Amino acid sequence: MKSKFKYLTLKIIALLVINSKAVFAQTSKADPKDNQGWYGAKLKLDLPSGWGANIDYQARYINDFQMYNGSYIGIGGTKKVNKFIEIESDYRLALLQKGIYHRVSIGVEATKRIEDFDFGLRMLVQNQLQDFEDEFKESQKEGYWRVRLETKYALTDRINIYVSSEPIIKLGSVYSLDNLRNTAGLKLKIANRMKLNLFYIYRLDYAKKTYDRLFQVAGVNLEYTFKLKKLIPAVKN
Repeated sequence: MKSKFKYLTLKIIALLVINSKAVFAQTSKADPKDNQGWYGAKLKLDLPSGWGANIDYQARYINDFQMYNGSYIGIGGTKKVNKFIEIESDYRLALLQKGIYHRVSIGVEATKRIEDFDFGLRMLVQNQLQDFEDEFKESQKEGYWRVRLETKYALTDRINIYVSSEPIIKLGSVYSLDNLRNTAGLKLKIANRMKLNLFYIYRLDYAKKTYDRLFQVAGVNLEYTFKLKKLIPAVKN
């Protein structure tokens, strides 16, 4: 039973990666596809009493990796409620070529280990506000509801693979499903407390009324975890 379950999950991962391939092309109304590169770094703080914090930076390139689109700076926090449930929130500042965006989100994630696999379900509400006027948008303030299902598997002590699917739903819109993100990734432990996250995103965008768009993202993220809970003892009540 264990081997069949493992084989089925690995087969799903392989099919997701293979079927997500498409021909590189410039984004346009006639051919609404784009290939992007996301490159960043994240510092995670492991704090006492189930608390956590993180700060991250990401630079994004669009139009087949040829044009710098902007930088994203985020800061967030987490709190474990129990062994399976964690509350999280974050603020992100997007410094883009066309203007500045602010995004605030709050959500909860439940995780469960079954045999050799870790499953996670995250539900998140986010609110986005742009600091500039856009004549093509009715409102400069937008809200979204996101639900992500993720599966992780440890190939070795240093190599982990994961896949996830996340529908993103725009609140108060007739076209409720804004976009769908399917992700496959690989995390490599390259040093003590440091991991290299290599990922691929196959994102279907349904935000336009006249046509759908396809975005493919190749990304690299360097993650470092600093365990402050070993240095700061938890306060006893």
